[in-house]
Amino acid sequence: MPVWRIPAKVFDCSRLSLYRCFRCLMVLFLVLQGITALACEQKPGYAEPVLVFPPKFKAKDREQEYTFNLIRLILAKSIDKYGPCNVVYMDTNIPLNRAELYLEKNQRVHVVSLTVTRDRDKRFLPVRLPLSRGLRGLRLLLIRESEQPLYSAVRSLDGLRALTAGQGANWVDTQILRQNGLSVITTDNVNSLAGMLASRRFDYFPRGSRELVSEMPIYQNLPIVLESDLVLSYPNLTALYVHRENYALAHRLEYGLERAYDDGSFDQFFYAHHSVEAALKYMDLENRRVLHLCNPYLPPWVPIQKANYWLV
Repeated sequence: MPVWRIPAKVFDCSRLSLYRCFRCLMVLFLVLQGITALACEQKPGYAEPVLVFPPKFKAKDREQEYTFNLIRLILAKSIDKYGPCNVVYMDTNIPLNRAELYLEKNQRVHVVSLTVTRDRDKRFLPVRLPLSRGLRGLRLLLIRESEQPLYSAVRSLDGLRALTAGQGANWVDTQILRQNGLSVITTDNVNSLAGMLASRRFDYFPRGSRELVSEMPIYQNLPIVLESDLVLSYPNLTALYVHRENYALAHRLEYGLERAYDDGSFDQFFYAHHSVEAALKYMDLENRRVLHLCNPYLPPWVPIQKANYWLV
């Protein structure tokens, strides 16, 4: 598994004299000696170094939030190498695009959880392991009442291509569906998608099971239901991102997360978290046909071939 590496431009002896090369090596040694101290920040009012993480926008129960508690586990798993560190929420509730802006400017937050894209890999430094076993890439379908027989007859993607999906205009999922030959109607007003489905603007609305846990009660007065036979699956994941020059923190988080995967504590946390339990119950994978899609937008580092990082 790739971990933190020093960019090639930081140290290259090929054009240096022996003396200057020795001096560069000494500077590099001192930098590496300071990595532990830089991985977390000592802030006024805290007894131990901390990482600042933005709360999920409008979250009702912040202390039970999945990623916040996973970071706690990651930091605990890396104490042996990096020393104590706590994760704390930033003091302001902000939307995700604002959190990205702060991270890009290296202000107010140290780490953000984001859907992995090549563009974000250019702007930030990723921690190169999935946070939720690719759960985000498993999509259930919201459909209109009485239309289940249409989907029960689908045995492959070819069968689904005769129908039209509805998605947000700027969602990565929209691009993935289209790249796999599926017809998609989009809107900038994502809150209107369920109503558009009910009004027959399109045929089905692919949605993540974790979103559906909280959204299904909202849709109870609409003539739409959860499709019972299919699940779309494509490699799509969330990962932790840090400022693009904060190699020390990226290394610490990757080290701790990989240890959690290796010793089984990640699985223990994952399957016990209430949001995952509810999502897997909705998904009912044992009783669904999985339709596999490709995701051409993933960065090359994503460990697609390593089954222990994925649900399916």
